[in-house]
Amino acid sequence: MDFNEIKSQWLLISDLDDTLIGDETALMILAQEIMKQRDGIILVYNSSRPCSSIRKSLENYPDLLNLNPDYLVGALGTEIEIGLRGEQIKEYSQFISKGWKREQISLLMEQIGLDPHSEEYQTPLKASYDLNDVDDYILVKDKLLEYGYQVKVIFSGGKNLDIIPKNSGKGAAIEFLRKFIGVIFNQTVVCGDSANDIDMFSKSAKGIVVGNADVELKRLKGPNIYHANNNYAAGVLEGLYYWGVISKS
Repeated sequence: MDFNEIKSQWLLISDLDDTLIGDETALMILAQEIMKQRDGIILVYNSSRPCSSIRKSLENYPDLLNLNPDYLVGALGTEIEIGLRGEQIKEYSQFISKGWKREQISLLMEQIGLDPHSEEYQTPLKASYDLNDVDDYILVKDKLLEYGYQVKVIFSGGKNLDIIPKNSGKGAAIEFLRKFIGVIFNQTVVCGDSANDIDMFSKSAKGIVVGNADVELKRLKGPNIYHANNNYAAGVLEGLYYWGVISKS
């Protein structure tokens, strides 16, 4: 890909769980509308789950599968894959993995007494745990700082703790992908529902917060943020109309 080749298409990045997924009828309508103008959209599914988990779950959602996404961003922005082939963009993985100490971090979390999430949600570049309350979150951050680990710590849903490399994240993945593909900043749109999506909104010209979003995301303000009245896929469609990514029939 020539980084200097600028595309006129929209770069549309959307979270999956509780953003696109949640209302099957609304999802069907959204998919039909996107398909009508699919040539003008570079479509990316972005999830806290690993790309392998995304590909597996898409088998249960033919509307999402049939849209044939151009890229998958998984494991909280620590993986980028091309299409549904399972082929990672290695340049990104190599960049964010510098200085990452997965085994040492896992050992430290075990010593603190945290329960890890199931293996499906663990990757070489993301460590995920159950958390009881915000005090534990502060304890983890303090311990990681004490041991000198350069990482990002993400607390979401009041119970989920994720530790990822410092230079990674949903926002970092979007920024890399935008430059890798060659899309101008103003043609970038993100959609999300939870606190772990906040990083996406900082790296996008236009954002859509669905109606069922967590309170942390609903606090986001600014001219580049659209707060949809509708939930799930219906909220995404509402936002895409608002930003002019797709036009009403």
